Amino acid sequence: MRLGMFTTTIVTGIVGVGAAAGAAAFAASAPAGAMTLTAASVAASPMMCGDGPWIGPNGIDVEGRPNFDAGDSGAAYIWHDNDGWHLRTTDAVAGSHHYSGTVSVSPDANVTTLQPIMLEPNDHVWLTNDKVIHYDFTTQTGVDGFDFTVSSCAGSKAHEALEYALDYNGREQDVARIRLGENKAHPLFATFDVYRSV
Repeated sequence: MRLGMFTTTIVTGIVGVGAAAGAAAFAASAPAGAMTLTAASVAASPMMCGDGPWIGPNGIDVEGRPNFDAGDSGAAYIWHDNDGWHLRTTDAVAGSHHYSGTVSVSPDANVTTLQPIMLEPNDHVWLTNDKVIHYDFTTQTGVDGFDFTVSSCAGSKAHEALEYALDYNGREQDVARIRLGENKAHPLFATFDVYRSV
């Protein structure tokens, strides 16, 4: 059983994601039950605040893109840089591999953009109104993923945090298959927290 690091506040209304042109494509990729995204909701989304560095579990440096290519060691690669957060999956073993999970946002923060990257029709990433990003990918030797930004604007960045929870083929992902930051460090658990470095 997983225990969350924080309790998210359920919000009403629609959280805007990305640019208006990207909203329709994002909405089309979301499964039933996901939030509906419209050009109006995107226009009403919170203004993005300046981003800054984050720190991973046990002091892991999550900054910087790890070096990997499609078909490299099967893993979920996660990193932060000046453009925000990035998650990519790929696998070296032939066949289909199921990567899924969530990214939960602390109450003081908001998802300000969310962009699917190289997803096929049966891959999905979506945002629910409790500020949780969900993803469900069938990955072979290509690359699937998404990018997102998070920023508080109205609150204190000192209280911004994310909780990642990763699964692989229907069970909790082996930490050897999770690579964080430029150094491809492994967390101790498949559910872990990252915090704004202030």
